[in-house]
Amino acid sequence: MKFDIAIDFGGSNISIFQKSLVLKEPCLIAVNTSKEEYRVVGVGNEAKALQGKTAENITIFSPLSEGVVRSEDYMALLLRSFLNKINKSALKKFNALISLPCGTPEEEKNVYRNVCYKAGIKDVVIVPQVICALLGAGERVHTSKVQLIASLGGSVCDVAVVNLNSIVKGASLGIGGRAMDVAIASQLADKKGVLVGVASAEKLKIEIGSLFENDTLSTEVVGVNTTTKMPESIVVSSRDIRESLVPYFEEIFLVLQTTINLCPPEMSGDISRNGLLLTGGLSRLSGVAEFFSKALKIPVKVADNAETATILGAGKLLSDADTLNEILENL
Repeated sequence: MKFDIAIDFGGSNISIFQKSLVLKEPCLIAVNTSKEEYRVVGVGNEAKALQGKTAENITIFSPLSEGVVRSEDYMALLLRSFLNKINKSALKKFNALISLPCGTPEEEKNVYRNVCYKAGIKDVVIVPQVICALLGAGERVHTSKVQLIASLGGSVCDVAVVNLNSIVKGASLGIGGRAMDVAIASQLADKKGVLVGVASAEKLKIEIGSLFENDTLSTEVVGVNTTTKMPESIVVSSRDIRESLVPYFEEIFLVLQTTINLCPPEMSGDISRNGLLLTGGLSRLSGVAEFFSKALKIPVKVADNAETATILGAGKLLSDADTLNEILENL
């Protein structure tokens, strides 16, 4: 069967690959709740632009949380609107390859299939995100080379050891960049007495977030004083952000360590030599590679195209039926 598009349900964003073009938009919906039937007023980038700037009757949410679809109907609506942007006609002809975390249970895979069918997709095949990420990062997955990879996404972190087109050991952790953004906002409210929105917390993470203990970056952010309820500007440092981030990366380290320990002893040498490959938006955070290298005592590399590796790898499989079939046979 020929597949026309590839879709990566990344958590914070949904990416769609078609004919070497990639559409990437936030997994967000804005609805007007003032009437009995909720009316959608924005999706994707439009919904994100409304965050923190709307009346009380506008609710902005994600139908996908920690890799779990919370609403099939809203998720299908979101996907359908994105598909309309790449092709406004005959959506039923699409056969889609979708990438999901390797720890996704079969019941949840069926939910994703239903979402795709409701969005107008004809047929669906599912491939693990980590395998797509390896391909997108330029690695070969059909060799005997043992490869350890961690895909650090917006709502799920995927960890796996891959060998001969298959996952030897793998696990998915239901935390990601979005949980870290909430933690940063909570930390600033507790320690500095200023409330900032999740969007502002995400910006702080991107601009000055670091796992280096001695990082001295800082920036100014405007929030609301928790006591006076008035606007207040404060200076936030990398050390403030680090305090919120480290516990999450320590959890990811434990999953990586456990995954390595569960592998056959014969693979330990390969993992020690080949090291860990990082993909996903969180891998771009300053000091992440050094943090894992020190903790695991192995080399760590961040993929050059870390943020797009998964969708680009899924896109490669659209034109490589032999590799796709071999991967599917090993699932």
